[in-house]
Amino acid sequence: MTVFICCFLTWTLMFLLLGSMGFVLREGVQQLRRLHQIPCADCEFFTNDYRLKCTVNPYVACTEDAIGCSDFEPKTCFANSCQQYCSRARKLPTETSQINPSVPPLATGIRI
Repeated sequence: MTVFICCFLTWTLMFLLLGSMGFVLREGVQQLRRLHQIPCADCEFFTNDYRLKCTVNPYVACTEDAIGCSDFEPKTCFANSCQQYCSRARKLPTETSQINPSVPPLATGIRI
């Protein structure tokens, strides 16, 4: 009889543990979906600086209150936070590999 009670309690605890893990997982996924709706990283006014995240709404930036922000403007290449990336993207590879005349071509792996 005690074996039956121990098995029953063990399986009950297992089902409760799995149920609570499923609940926590479901709540975590819902929270992540909500956080992915924050538009700040794609906004023109987002500075990508921890001291001043947004020039228009600094206290609301990167929080759930920023969802549906009325001042949201899509980011362009003229934004301050994007200029470094855009300037690198616009550069064309003008420099070709230069061969050092003092090193023989086979030593560098370049065949002429």
